[in-house]
Amino acid sequence: DTFHPELQLWLRRQELADQIDTTNENGQYLPGASIPSNVVANTDLKRVLEGADVIVVGVPHQYISESMISSIQKHCNQDAKTIHVISLAKGIYLDGEGKSSCLTRVSERLHESLNNTPPSSKRPRVDDDDDDNNKSSATSAPAASPGQQRPRFVISVLMGANVYDQMGRDEFAEATLGCPTMDPIVYNVFNDDDRFNVTMTRDVTGVEFCAVLKNVVALGVGFAVGRELGSNTKAAIIRRGLKETMKFAKTFGENVSDDTFFESAGIADLMTTCFSGRGQRLAAAFV
Repeated sequence: DTFHPELQLWLRRQELADQIDTTNENGQYLPGASIPSNVVANTDLKRVLEGADVIVVGVPHQYISESMISSIQKHCNQDAKTIHVISLAKGIYLDGEGKSSCLTRVSERLHESLNNTPPSSKRPRVDDDDDDNNKSSATSAPAASPGQQRPRFVISVLMGANVYDQMGRDEFAEATLGCPTMDPIVYNVFNDDDRFNVTMTRDVTGVEFCAVLKNVVALGVGFAVGRELGSNTKAAIIRRGLKETMKFAKTFGENVSDDTFFESAGIADLMTTCFSGRGQRLAAAFV
């Protein structure tokens, strides 16, 4: 009785939503995989969000718009004290210009935009020199009306070695859930002991940086594949790439745990992406 019997799914294209609702299959992106009948596809974002207190954001980070942020704020469960937003989006924003620029993770942007809070002054800059001209381009929806109490938005991230077509065949997979509050409700949304095992950690920063930087390492492996280099070279790229990922995350993030790099979001996702990811294949073809 914890969750609503229907899962609302937002899509941009009506024809794809109709296909999912009538055939329980996404023929374009996941052909052959059966989608549970309680998944209801809809192109009306307002209707999808209505009354929700757990929201999964699975769109690419460049499509997280001001209008989407505003819709989440307006149409989620306004009676809830806490709204959990779980991001699947991978990406880093570069805010500001020149020496004053700084890196902003997707979860940070979501937190600032949904809660109408200013960017953290502790965020490391690309250049360590002080500069009073540091500016952020974070989106922000209109503030609440006087006397109106908005819910507090808690942002988590879910990342890991999750190749979608294999998951569509119900093959076993793992993922890492970075949740600052370690709320069991968020864990129970995703965890399935038989098919999808989730490990939860407070290290949102480490999980998110692993998910982004593994793609850079995969490009290096792809270049090696394109040049027909062997497993020794590819192993060296992966090893060095993991070390660089750890160094980068600890330089541009706070309280990053070494354990995170050995969870699904870390070494497992790195290996999967380097062996079979799209970036690796494109880099190999480029060479």
